[in-house]
Amino acid sequence: MAKKIAEKVPSWISRILLPEIRVIVKEEISNQLKPLEAKISALDEKIDERTRALDMKIEEKTKALDAKIEERTKALEKEVMSLRNEMNARFDSIEKMLPLIERIALLEARMEKIEKHVGIH
Repeated sequence: MAKKIAEKVPSWISRILLPEIRVIVKEEISNQLKPLEAKISALDEKIDERTRALDMKIEEKTKALDAKIEERTKALEKEVMSLRNEMNARFDSIEKMLPLIERIALLEARMEKIEKHVGIH
């Protein structure tokens, strides 16, 4: 379309007017771009600010979660240690009873022999 218009305009007019029109159009476009660039810059700053705020919140929550995990891990370690100690005490108790149980089994076997020998059973 611009080509058709250019063909209709005499050459001397196009030599004089077209450079002027181009300058005017460039100025208008650059004038319209400046506010857009300012708005984009302001939006970039807001996005950066919000990103930093979110990063700080994430870091705070991560630290809080790490602290909770550490606390619960220590509590579980204490519980495991307590259970280990309890089991060791029970095993020690059972180990102490084993000789007594063996002696009782021997005595029962002897009593059974005596009962058979005496004829009580």
